[in-house]
Amino acid sequence: MTMQLRHVRTSDCDRVVAVIDEWWGGPAAGSYLPHVFFSHLTSTSFAFEASDGVLVGFLLGFLSQAHPDEACVHMIGVHPEFRRLGFGRRLCERFFVAAQMNGRRYVRAVSPPSTQSVAFHLAMGFTQETTGTCGHRIVFRRGVVHDTQGVPGPCEALTA
Repeated sequence: MTMQLRHVRTSDCDRVVAVIDEWWGGPAAGSYLPHVFFSHLTSTSFAFEASDGVLVGFLLGFLSQAHPDEACVHMIGVHPEFRRLGFGRRLCERFFVAAQMNGRRYVRAVSPPSTQSVAFHLAMGFTQETTGTCGHRIVFRRGVVHDTQGVPGPCEALTA
């Protein structure tokens, strides 16, 4: 099966809202999905799509306006049947490259305190900065990747 890593499109918003609660295992995650990611922040937001049209994963991110050396991951989701196959990692790596290409040195992410989410962020090289500053959320930070070899461009087809 061929997978395509690409920038998100406006049409992806409804697709993500339709699956996010199931993927994250709880209600109301869709309320954290501002349409702006799918219409104005597409250069730093990415989706994996299978050749049969199945949405495999997505990352919604942005370049901080308040901190010119930072980029922020707002939300990552991977279809449960495609987890632990490297799709989340590839999405993050592509975002790190986009951050670096825009002069950012650091990436921040805010996560719920779920064991799975914390383990993923730590495996991606993030360090935990604080706990509880955003309600019941954990703030992570890491430097961007400086070696871009092997990281696909936003429209490069991948085979899985």
